[in-house]
Amino acid sequence: MNFFKEIGVKKGISRLFVGGVHGKEGLSTINALQMAENITVNGGSLVLCNFPPSPYLSTLDPLYYLSLAGSKLLDLVMKNQPEIYLELHCYHPENYAKLTRQDRKEIFGVPGLMELKNGVLIGSVSPLIRSTFFDLNDFPFTLEMPCNPSEESLQTCREIMEIVAGSGNRLEIMEKLSSVYPQRVETLNSYFKDFSRNFHSAFEEIKQKSLKTPLKDYQDLKKLINDVLDEGNFDLNHVQIKQLEGAFLIFKEYGSFKSCKLNTRKKWNSGKKLR
Repeated sequence: MNFFKEIGVKKGISRLFVGGVHGKEGLSTINALQMAENITVNGGSLVLCNFPPSPYLSTLDPLYYLSLAGSKLLDLVMKNQPEIYLELHCYHPENYAKLTRQDRKEIFGVPGLMELKNGVLIGSVSPLIRSTFFDLNDFPFTLEMPCNPSEESLQTCREIMEIVAGSGNRLEIMEKLSSVYPQRVETLNSYFKDFSRNFHSAFEEIKQKSLKTPLKDYQDLKKLINDVLDEGNFDLNHVQIKQLEGAFLIFKEYGSFKSCKLNTRKKWNSGKKLR
């Protein structure tokens, strides 16, 4: 890591803002993260981290999470167990259309990112970790800024980070964002409903059935996924179905993490009730 800072207290809501996830993006995202060094945290903790340059692999590729950079990222996620997670990226101008295109879901399996202002885009993180490392009502989002960001872009990033750091849960964040970007949040909420109803529900069903189904090889996994999709009324395209496979393989690799995370939360919530 070439930048790391922890703000707040260990108990309570865990937040993680991370940049430099792949390639040389950290050379740009460090500027936004450093602006958050003195940000106000409303209870709980906030960890800021920026990674050094690494080979570029898309976070939509399961192989990323087996790479050195991806493993470091997941180690950080598992250590901090964030309910609120912001993954900072940067993009070059020629990639703007690719990131925001309306048919991005059909081509890449994920909806197009939404521009807030000053070239800053927002959307959910990769479904490969959205399903495996986060609960449905957590806030795992991506914030994309132009590479070599302008002061205006950095200020927009700071405004979003202030909202996220000053909130305690997904609902509160979305309500605050809605007061500034109502149409954008309406679209993001529709994306969330689609994810909940289709990808998330299918993935949960696959996990449950895998407990009762011996999976000896890839063909067994493929059959299990196809059986779940045939039985359920899920609206998923062929790219998303492939992502279900990748998400499940990551889940198996790190399968014990989520149950540990849930147990930790239960203990914390019980402690709050006792007090």
